[in-house]
Amino acid sequence: MANEYNIYRGQDGAMNYTTPVAQMDLAATQVTIAAQDLPAGTIWNFVRRRKASDCALESPDSPICEVRITGAGAMIADAPNTPSNLMAEPIAGGSIRLRWRYCEIRQPVAPTAFRIYIDSGSGFNFAVPTSTLTYSFGGGGEFTKTITGLTAGIRHRFCVRAYNSVTLGETQNADSVTATPISTGPAGLPTPMASVEEE
Repeated sequence: MANEYNIYRGQDGAMNYTTPVAQMDLAATQVTIAAQDLPAGTIWNFVRRRKASDCALESPDSPICEVRITGAGAMIADAPNTPSNLMAEPIAGGSIRLRWRYCEIRQPVAPTAFRIYIDSGSGFNFAVPTSTLTYSFGGGGEFTKTITGLTAGIRHRFCVRAYNSVTLGETQNADSVTATPISTGPAGLPTPMASVEEE
């Protein structure tokens, strides 16, 4: 086998195997890829394939390295997977219970925590999360957080992102849900009428 890898690039999972963007020595632990055109708000995938020395064949792909470019043009590498199936449930006292799932399979890095953002009419402020929930492995992949102190009767929109404090990677394209807090819980069931039996 040859003593180097070919590095290929793709966007949003569609790889371009026509021309490698770089070569990497087998003994190297990292490679610098120069002259990259990575526009703001895009997601890129990189893989490496080991070259054969006696033919044009290559090994199968390595695990994908995902690179996210924020809307401001900053690069975020190694972000956790994106939370999914976000649901919001109003509960008494002006609170909202959020539930979501997180898939731990093939995650570039595990989250340190989940960041919860709330839009009460002026848009999400992704610079400052409203609340956080520490990530713990296992538990079926379902997470719950109750947001308290909301104004009853005002519609809110919620978004949950996974975040890693070491790589500073945060998922960018999470779904959002809306819900309206209530001040009181649902009415209880009516008292059943006493039954009367004829003699």
